[in-house]
Amino acid sequence: MTIAEEKRAQRAAALAARAALDRERRAANDRAIAARVLALPQFARARLIFSYCRALPGEADPAAIDEAARRAGKRVAYPLCAKGGRMEAAEPLGEDALQRGLHGIPEPVPDRCRMIAPEEIDFILLPCAAFDEGCRRLGMGGGYYDRFLPRCPGAFRLLLAYEVQRLPRVAAEDHDVFADAAATEARLLLRV
Repeated sequence: MTIAEEKRAQRAAALAARAALDRERRAANDRAIAARVLALPQFARARLIFSYCRALPGEADPAAIDEAARRAGKRVAYPLCAKGGRMEAAEPLGEDALQRGLHGIPEPVPDRCRMIAPEEIDFILLPCAAFDEGCRRLGMGGGYYDRFLPRCPGAFRLLLAYEVQRLPRVAAEDHDVFADAAATEARLLLRV
């Protein structure tokens, strides 16, 4: 089996496990994940958080984390995807600053947002299809985060996921970017 085939198989299995969680279980998991994240010293020190708008079915929802960050006076930016696999960071400047974007995922409306230089970001919340204890991340296959994350050299990279998405070992290639940690409803894993 090639790495690409292994990634497809792992992605399908993890997404099926995630989809099998009912709404109440996901909501409870999201609350537990948020509590874990909000207790992190890296979160307390962060000034600019790069999050994501949950749009894919069953994805860990960062909304409570984003709201707590705003209440604490932190800035929150979101992905703005462009054709060609490029992703930028944009900070919404109002309630109506998000709309369905290139892939049907809510993202910032450029003329209602402040564009953010990636090197300004100091804390990143990452969605994933699957992950492992080494904080390897398996995304949806577009490579957006793998291209964006190296542009954020000082940022703490935190995966948000459910335990059912954890695999013994994620298939990874040289270009795949690891996270610094993963937060689930049951634990915080730190990359060693």
